[in-house]
Amino acid sequence: MIESKLYLTNKLRDGWLMFIGIPLVAFILTFIFYSDEWLTYGNSFAFCYFTKLTSTTIIWAVNREILLFFRKKYPTIEKLFKRILLQLFTAILVTTAISLFTSWIYSFFLYWGREITWQDAIYNLILSYLFVFIVSGIYETIYYFSHWRLSLKEAEELKKANLQSQFESLKSQVSPHFLFNSLNTLSSLIEENPEMAVKFVNQLSKVYRYLLQSNEKELTTVKEEMEFLDSYIFLLKTRFGEGFKMNIDLSDEILSSLIPPLTLQILVENAVKHNIVSMHRPLNITITSFDKSSISVVNNFQKKTINVASTGMGLANIAAKYKLLNKPSIRIEEGIQEFSVTLPII
Repeated sequence: MIESKLYLTNKLRDGWLMFIGIPLVAFILTFIFYSDEWLTYGNSFAFCYFTKLTSTTIIWAVNREILLFFRKKYPTIEKLFKRILLQLFTAILVTTAISLFTSWIYSFFLYWGREITWQDAIYNLILSYLFVFIVSGIYETIYYFSHWRLSLKEAEELKKANLQSQFESLKSQVSPHFLFNSLNTLSSLIEENPEMAVKFVNQLSKVYRYLLQSNEKELTTVKEEMEFLDSYIFLLKTRFGEGFKMNIDLSDEILSSLIPPLTLQILVENAVKHNIVSMHRPLNITITSFDKSSISVVNNFQKKTINVASTGMGLANIAAKYKLLNKPSIRIEEGIQEFSVTLPII
C-alpha cells in the first residue's frame, strides 16, 4: 500500500488542473477582486490580466513544490495530520513572503501608477491565502480520491487473487478422489473382464485429458462439458452398474451456451459420494434446463447411513468459479426427497 502511495506522490499528473486552473483563477481575480485597476485607475484589462496570470503562476508553482515535498516526506495516512500542518505552515510563510514582496515591487516601481498602501498589501495577502487554501483543498481532494480508487482496486485484486488461489486449491481436490475410486474399479475389471478394462482405461484417459485441458480455460461450452461427462458417466456406470441412472435433457440452445469447466462433473461426483448407490436403491441424476438461463442437476436424496467425510469442497469449488467470474451465484435446494443445484449459464 505504501508503494502505491509513493507512486501517486511522484506522479502528480496535474497538468490539466494547472492548464485550466491558473488562467481561470487569474481571470476571476482580475474581473472581480481587482476590477478597480482597469475600471477606476485606467489600466487595460489585458494588462491587469497578464499581471495576475504571472503572479498566480508563481504562487501556484511554488506551493505545488511545497505540496510535493511534504507528500514525499510523509506519504502514509498515519502521518496525514503532521503533513497537513507542516504543509500549510510552510505555504503560509512562503505565500506571505511572495505577496508582501510583490506588493513592495508594485509600490517601489509604481507599477500601477501609484504607491501601494498597507491596506492594499493586506488585501493582496488575504486573497493569496484564500487562493492557496482553495487550490490546496482541490489537490488534497484529488489526492485522496485517487487513493480511494486505488484502495478499491487493490482490494478487488487481492480478493480476486485469494479466490483464484482457493479455486486452484479446490480444483486440485477433484482429481485425486476420483482417481482413487477409478483405480479400484479398474483393478477389479482387469481380473473379471479384461475387455471392459481396456474400454475403461480409454474412457479414463479421455476424462483426464479433459481435466488437464480445463485447467487452461475459465469457460467451456455445455456441449464440450457433456461430451466429457459421457466418458465420466461410463466410468460410474461401469463401477455401479444398474445402481446408477442418468437422464439428460438439454436443448441445442443450452448446449451452445457456456459454463465453467468441471461444474457438472463435480455435481455428479458429489451426488455419488453422499448418496446410497445400489441396484435396489439406484441413484437417479437428471441434468435439465427449466429455462434458457440455467441448468439444474437434480438427484434423488437417499443419504448414506454411515457418515461420509465432507469438506464441502465440491460445491465450494463451483461457487468459487462463479464468484471469480463475477457471475450470479449458484442455487442449492435440499428437500426431503430431492437435492438440486442450479447453475447460471453464460
